[in-house]
Amino acid sequence: MKLWKDSSQLVLLYRKILRMDWLLVLVVVALSGFGVAVVYSATYSEGGGLYRNAHLAQMAWLMGGLAVLLVLSLTDYRVWVRWSWVFFLVSLVLLVVVLKVGTVVNGARSWLRLGPVSLEPAELAKVSFILLLAWLFQRVKDRGLLMSLLVLALTALPVALVLKQPALGSASVFFPIGYAVCLVGGLKKRYLLLPPLSAASAGAYAFFGVYQRGWVIPGLKPYQLTRIRTFFDPNLDPLGAGWTINQSLIAIGSGGLWGKGFLHGEQNIYGFLPKKIAYNDFIFSVVGEEWGFVGASAVVVAECIILLLCLRAAWVSQDLAGSLIAAGIAGMFFGHMVVNIGMTIGLLPVTGIPLPFVSYGGTFLVICLGAIGLVQSVCVHGRPLR
Repeated sequence: MKLWKDSSQLVLLYRKILRMDWLLVLVVVALSGFGVAVVYSATYSEGGGLYRNAHLAQMAWLMGGLAVLLVLSLTDYRVWVRWSWVFFLVSLVLLVVVLKVGTVVNGARSWLRLGPVSLEPAELAKVSFILLLAWLFQRVKDRGLLMSLLVLALTALPVALVLKQPALGSASVFFPIGYAVCLVGGLKKRYLLLPPLSAASAGAYAFFGVYQRGWVIPGLKPYQLTRIRTFFDPNLDPLGAGWTINQSLIAIGSGGLWGKGFLHGEQNIYGFLPKKIAYNDFIFSVVGEEWGFVGASAVVVAECIILLLCLRAAWVSQDLAGSLIAAGIAGMFFGHMVVNIGMTIGLLPVTGIPLPFVSYGGTFLVICLGAIGLVQSVCVHGRPLR
């Protein structure tokens, strides 16, 4: 009897492994491995400075993140959905704690240091937010005003706390997450029109009000308002707030078609692109300079493939919660990708936000790989196992 039970468990495990989206795993591992190489290049000129072992740390986090990916892939995502309220409340508590005792990095109090390990609660909040929305759409049948207000209220809680750090870029990612879940969850169309209209209005206010008339936006710090103004005209402060975006554009533009070659990016090596951000928030600038248009395009294509495979998992799943989890994770990756790449090429204001699977950051990399594990769990458990 025991032998029969063990053999049936092995068969079940084998079926789960076959259900996994191995193309998604391959693209994620390849992009993450490339990210380790770019992190090494971005910190190369330090020659023994603070960031000299960043690539080794990134590699260690990658190995740990892949283990998390595997465990989550083989665990039914419904377990996490049932506990989503607990995860969300814990993440909110951590966001409050980080405001009191967190460590300031690049002007934002976003990090909790636990001995040798640093934790960024905002990244945990994004995943718990996705799980909670999946739970909510399963429990509440309304797809009109009530659901819109519930989603808005749940979005406002983490966004308000993250803005207090202040981390505008990270806070902005909650909106594409919520929008993706609402879109796939069947929210009525008239309510789906509100976010794009609000975004267009905010953009118009930023240009005509903040840039042209010098108005302020309640809740934003002076340096954030300066970033908005220099976004529209970097030459307003070329040696101050406009320096980073100008150097980023020079780096990407000078890379040409094929790039200058690995470890040969002058903007990075000689420190014109600030070292403290080149290996995380502005990693795409390093890619553009050293790998050129071809390399930068390959990174964008890889990110888009990951998005599409997440959406395919949402489409194939026969369970609403599974579809919403995969869609929410696609929204999270989309927000990070668009804001990060957009700011490095001058299409969006500069905000501190990493590029998935490429930028340096232990918490962020593990969270991204864990999110892929949840998508894999949807692929495995979103349909009955036969």
